[in-house]
Amino acid sequence: MEITKLPLFPLLAIACLQAATATAQEAKKFQPIPNNLVVLTFDDGNVSDLTTVTPILKKHGFSATFYITSGWIGRERRLTWEQVKELDAQGFEIGNHSSSHPNMLHISDKEIHEQIVSFDWALKEHGIRRATSFAYPGEHHDRRIVKALTEAGYTNARRGLTPEYPLYDRGGRGPAYNPKEEDPFLIPGTYCRGDLSPSHEEFRAALGQAKDGSICVLIYHGVPDVHRHCTTSVDLLTKDMQYLKDNGYTVIAMRDLSKYVNFSTRPKDIYAPLVARLGITVNNLKCDTSGDNPSFSWKIKTTRPQTQAAYQILVASNPEILESNRGDFWDSGKVVSDNSNGITYAGKPLAKGKTFHWKVRCWNNPDQAEIERVKNWINKELIAEMRKTRTGAYSTPASFKYKKTS
Repeated sequence: MEITKLPLFPLLAIACLQAATATAQEAKKFQPIPNNLVVLTFDDGNVSDLTTVTPILKKHGFSATFYITSGWIGRERRLTWEQVKELDAQGFEIGNHSSSHPNMLHISDKEIHEQIVSFDWALKEHGIRRATSFAYPGEHHDRRIVKALTEAGYTNARRGLTPEYPLYDRGGRGPAYNPKEEDPFLIPGTYCRGDLSPSHEEFRAALGQAKDGSICVLIYHGVPDVHRHCTTSVDLLTKDMQYLKDNGYTVIAMRDLSKYVNFSTRPKDIYAPLVARLGITVNNLKCDTSGDNPSFSWKIKTTRPQTQAAYQILVASNPEILESNRGDFWDSGKVVSDNSNGITYAGKPLAKGKTFHWKVRCWNNPDQAEIERVKNWINKELIAEMRKTRTGAYSTPASFKYKKTS
């Protein structure tokens, strides 16, 4: 890739301004995050951003961030610089989506830097407000890229749906953004919308996560797009935006999060929140007491292609013992099995009519073929974590009253 030599002083000025913004963040007071808060984003810089999308957004009073790939400016069905300038003039946010949309996992540190700052210089050259938000092209991110964005003075970056959810061209569901847990340079997409992911039920479920301090981040591409796999019809976008309006959602650009989120607060390990969600959880606990011995069942919950590899059941005489992760009547130990239905009690004798308390945890069995499919799109560190078998958290406790039948 040919590297353009960039003027030093304008870049230093941009970095100083962005550093000042970060300092101001530390001093300001932040508003409580309301329920039904949605960040709306559009990727790549399609001409439809200006001709089709913005009239729909302005009708409802919505804002949005348009992530632009500067090297694609002027191509067929892409924005021109004058059109990008018009988006900026209309009050919409222009975000950095790199200069050429490479797989940034496979380029050098110097090239990563160039992909970021050449975009910054292009905005300055065309009189467009500087970008403070970045969207990783193709969902590719690693610690090197996060470091480069931090050093360039950015305040946040949006990733995609992975690794917590599977990576498909069609898009789909992802996790909500919880600022108390997530690093601001790894803000997840909650739903990647398009004609290949048109489910209204999934869309509503994604939006339903915008509560209790979490935020829904929506990802769209062109309306329509150059590429079929990520295109969105005008009809679908119109219906989506009307649904948001009718149901009282507050729709903002990424930069508007600065009213609610202190971007200078970061976790000790930026990938820890993602890795913590790679296992499986357990819910829907049921105990059948109709036989001589109780039998236990549960369902596993996972957002990734994986199954149960093993389980452990604890049964205790009181909630306090169970809370300390002990089973004074039965501790099954780790049992290697994918069975989660009708596990027969095998502990101490139970007293008829007495109430007992139980919980279960499970170990996951990752789908290695699925991980192999996406290994070139996700950094090696996360791929290694995705391959691991993990001990899940204990379920919410349940109780049963023993009814001996014989």
